[in-house]
This record gives sequence, structure tokens and C-alpha cells, in this order.
Amino acid sequence: MTYRKLILSAVLLALFSSLGAGISVYANVRSALSLEGGNLLSSTAVMLDSTALDPTLLDETSLSGRVFQDLDGSGDLRAVRTFGHPEALPIHEGRQLRADDELVALVGDGVVTRSDDGRQYVDYAGQAFAVIGRLGVRADGGLAQDVLLQAPDLISDDEPVFVDVEGGVQEVAGVTSEMVAPVGGGADRRTNIDFVSPIVIICGWGLTLLGAIAAGLLIAGFRRPVAALRYRLGLRRPRVVMLSVLPLAWFAGAVFVAVSIGALLSAGALRSLPELAAAAGLPLAVSLVVSWGALVASLVRRSR
Repeated sequence: MTYRKLILSAVLLALFSSLGAGISVYANVRSALSLEGGNLLSSTAVMLDSTALDPTLLDETSLSGRVFQDLDGSGDLRAVRTFGHPEALPIHEGRQLRADDELVALVGDGVVTRSDDGRQYVDYAGQAFAVIGRLGVRADGGLAQDVLLQAPDLISDDEPVFVDVEGGVQEVAGVTSEMVAPVGGGADRRTNIDFVSPIVIICGWGLTLLGAIAAGLLIAGFRRPVAALRYRLGLRRPRVVMLSVLPLAWFAGAVFVAVSIGALLSAGALRSLPELAAAAGLPLAVSLVVSWGALVASLVRRSR
């Protein structure tokens, strides 16, 4: 393979891997903006009387989501309970809430905190909550005054709760006998984030995978003359394929690492390493498999 073909192969692999990672970052930001605009509630969140649902029961299910309860009537100070692995909250610093977190808080940049031994805390009802992250896609966003507190017994029976789970109304209905309906979930409350963005993501992935397939076929064409020569010189077919694909696999690995690091840096606090790695690696895997298949097919045809 000439240097020109090698550079072209590298550019194609990096391009479609970057597109996959970019779509993943876009999807994370879209989700975060949607939650920020909905006061941290998705369009399928439901409101229930706190006596109609025991939040601890949700820990025993396979559901992923959160339960919110207003603590002071303003809507800015809320208790939260996390279960499973819900979609990321909009934060620009720190980390997400986890199901096993206790006495922790997510706060906006406008919230006054106190410092103790190098850590930031907010106090509520005589308890100190360690600040683990800052709410809002940006520091000056609409969540600058919001506070989320997570502790085992913070949610009480006095106020209604907002339940936001993946799957929406149908999933919540399975754990409570009370009639449930989305909180403001009508079509008039939805925006282009809800309707247009999923289409953009689907089309983007379609084009990315088609491009990865085309790149795999083109790279196989670059490798085919050398593979054919090795086959005519007497090398066994599996070894010919291995010698042709293995350098490409090493090269794809280097591209994967570089693209993944770049995507992690660009995603900031919204990053999710497994998602970004999968998004960056999928186009590379498709290109490798297509190249391998095309080379095997060409060698099979030559042996007939």
C-alpha cells in the first residue's frame, strides 16, 4: 500500500469514527438540554401522591430513573432518589448522581456553599451534603439556583413526587395502582429537540455506517493486490487474510484511542466513556469486518 493510500485509509477511518463519536456527544448534549429546559424532568415524567408509591420499591426493579420531591415550595430545592442507570443530568462540572450515593448534592453555580477540608457542602435540616457536581450545561444556565439533595430518608409522605423513569407512564403504572399521566406531556409542550433531533441522530448514524462500509470496501481494494500476490506465492488463505487485516486492525486501534480521547475532552462533564467508546468503535469495527469479508471473498474467487 502506497503512502497516499495509507493516508487516505487513515483519514477515512478517523472521519467515520469521529462522526460516530460526534453523534454520541450531540445526543448527550441534546438530552441534557431537553432535561434542563424541562426543569430536569423528561416529557414522560409523572406526578404521584407520595403515599401511592414507595420509592424504595423502585430499587428492587430493573427500572432506571429518578424520583423528585420539592422541599421548600420554590421548585429550586428538591430531594432526589436515583435508581438504576438513568440518562445523564445536565452538569458542566463534577459527576452524576449514582444510586448508591448518600448525603450528596448537585447545585447550580449561583448557590452559596461552604468549604470544609477542601470540599464544598450545602446544609439542609441539620445535615451536610457534599457537592459532587454543578448543574446546568453552562454555568450561567437556567439551573444556576437549583439544588438537588440525595439522602436515604429525605423524601417524605407530605408532598407529591415526580417520577421520571425510562419507559414513561407504562413503566410507572406497573409499580403503582394510581392512575398516572405525563406531567405536561402534550404535543404542545414538545419542541424540535423531541421531534427533529432523533431524526438527525438516526440519519447521522445511517450515513456514518454507510460511509464505514464504503471505506471498508475501498481499503480492501487497496490491500487486494498484495493479498493476491501472497496467495499466488503459496501462502495459505487464512495467513494471507491475517497479514492483510492485522496491520489495519492495529491502525484502527490507534485511531480509536485518539478519537475517543478527543470525544471525551469535547463532551466535558457530560461524557460517558462506555457510550463514547462504543460510538467511536462501531464504525471502525464495521470497516474492519467489511474489509475482511471483501478480502476473503476475493481469495475464494481466485481459488476457483
